[in-house]
Parts: sequence; C-alpha cells; structure tokens
Amino acid sequence: MRVFPKVTVRIELAHPHDLIVRYFLMDIELFTSLLEHYGDQGIIRLIDFGSLRCESPTTIDDHLQEVIGDLRFSAKFKAGGYSKVFFFFEHQSKKVKRFCIRCLRKLLEFYEECETTLKNVTRNGKYPYAFVLVLYHGKIPWNQLLQMGDLVSLPPGANRHYLSFPVVLIDLSRIPHEKLEGHPALVALLDMLQSASLGKLPESFDRIVGYFEEVKTDPRTYGWLNSITRYFLAVTKTSTEVVARAISKVLDKQETEKMITSTMEELFVQGEKEGEKRGEIRGEIRGEKRGEKRGEIKGRILVILKILNKRFKKVPNSIVKSLNSYTDPIALDSLAELALDCETLTEFECELVH
Repeated sequence: MRVFPKVTVRIELAHPHDLIVRYFLMDIELFTSLLEHYGDQGIIRLIDFGSLRCESPTTIDDHLQEVIGDLRFSAKFKAGGYSKVFFFFEHQSKKVKRFCIRCLRKLLEFYEECETTLKNVTRNGKYPYAFVLVLYHGKIPWNQLLQMGDLVSLPPGANRHYLSFPVVLIDLSRIPHEKLEGHPALVALLDMLQSASLGKLPESFDRIVGYFEEVKTDPRTYGWLNSITRYFLAVTKTSTEVVARAISKVLDKQETEKMITSTMEELFVQGEKEGEKRGEIRGEIRGEKRGEKRGEIKGRILVILKILNKRFKKVPNSIVKSLNSYTDPIALDSLAELALDCETLTEFECELVH
C-alpha cells in the first residue's frame, strides 16, 4: 500500500457532528436499529418499523456536504387504519433547559405546512401524529426532559399534562461503549458520538473503525468509512497515516488508497480556496462590506452579553474576550440561544471554548 505522510491535517466542516449523524441515520436500516434497541418509550412501541420512510428534503453524501433542513421520518402505526406518524430527529450533546420550546416550534411549523398545503393530511381529514425524537449523548445523564407543564404556571390542582406534547428522549450517556447494541454501523456512530462528548475521540479511532469488519462486504461500508474519515479529520488532530492504517484493516489496498488520496486532494482544494478567501478579505479591509460585517457581528455579541448580564448579573472578562473573537454570525446565533438556555455561566463558557 502507498505510504502516506505522517502529517496532521484538518478538514473544514461546518457542523460536523450534525452532518455525521444525519448521514448515518438517513439510512432506514440504521434508524430502525436505533429505535429497536434504544426506543423503549410507549409511542415507539406502537410504530410499524417496516413502514418507516425518510422524508428529509435534503441528502448528504459521504463527503458530508453541509445542508440545512430537518431530518424527518414517516411511518404507520401497527394498529393500521388511516393513522400516520411523522417524527423529527434531533441529536444533542448538551442538555438544554427549555428544549421543549424548540420542539414545540418545530411541530407547529409542521402543522402549519399541513394546513397550507394539505400535504400529509390523512384520508379521514385529520393531521398525522407528530413528535420529536431526541438522541442525547452528553457527559451528564439527562435525568428529566422538561415539558411545557414544567415551565408554565398552572392554577392549583390543574394537571400539568394538559400542556404536554410528545418529545421522546433516548439518553445514551448511561451506556458504556462495551454495551452498545445494534447494527455495527450504528454502534460505530454511537461510540463515536460518546467518545467525542468525553474528549476521547483520537484514541477511539481504531476501535470505531473495527466495528465495520463485520460488514466489510456491505456496499455501504466504503461510504460509511469515508464519512468517518472526514469527520475525524474535521474534529481531531489525526494524521493521514493513522487513518490509513486503521481503514486498511477493513478495506482492501486499492480502496484505502482511493479514499486517502481523495481526502488529500480535497484538503489541497480547500487550501487554495482558503487562500483566495483570505486575499478577498484583505482587499475588503477598508471597504463598506467589511464595516457592515463588523457591525453585524458586534451587534450579535452585544445581544448575547445583555442576555447573560440580565440572567447572571456579572459576566467574567474571559467570556467577553472569547465572544469578541467570534466572526461567524451563525455561531453567534447558536450562542445566543445557549445564553437563554444554559443553567450556569460555567456551562456557557465550556461550550464557548469548545
């Protein structure tokens, strides 16, 4: 096999964790395996897994190209009839206090879509049943997923379940990697997510790739390993030699060389584009666009600081300094949401540094 350089490389991927989860779980066999082994909630047991369909409007290839859109699925209930169920998939590495608000917004958008287009309305004129499925793999177990009844003030004696809507939580934080179950590719994904949350991703690479030895003849395995390679090179400091050595235990020599060479070519193209981008930025330093962007970024940072000051009274200089280093408006929008949901400044600062 060709000898690859012992160099540490980094692939630029926006939202790599979301992309790798979406790529794997758009596969119906893997998603069904997730539900069968970890979906022990009442509503999951009512679903006919054989009728599962991925209804996501977007697709992701094994290069993990960035997309925007919900990962949603449809199915029928085992009881049959006109009943149909839609569910939206979310994955979380951090606990969010008011997560149910985000879920409610998603469900309302879905029902508004049904109302305006009559799409997905069943033959008896009713809307399908819809809920949000959350896969959580953070460091600390998510002991209680707050529902609307926990957040809204109700009169004495009122049943808080009046305000409930379905949000199903699959909490993997309690399961060690030795006890993960399901399709080998699913186990690899879950182990990878857990290792990332625990900061143990580099030393877990060989073990995670090893799961695919059981399915090395599956035509999907090359794509799975290709996506994992890009994910690892995006979120860790890993050399191409380490990646090639691990993958060669599953793929043959030709496939391994093809994958690593393709990755190196991608890095070269990224480097050229980054150089062009830097040149454009230097050329606009004194331009109006540069000034507008700075003003937009500064405005977002001020909003986040106002939220934190209102909730926690005093914000440490370390947080102010870190916020001022951000230049990505999308990242700052996510931080603004975190500022509303985090329980402590320490939790906010940990995510900020990450």
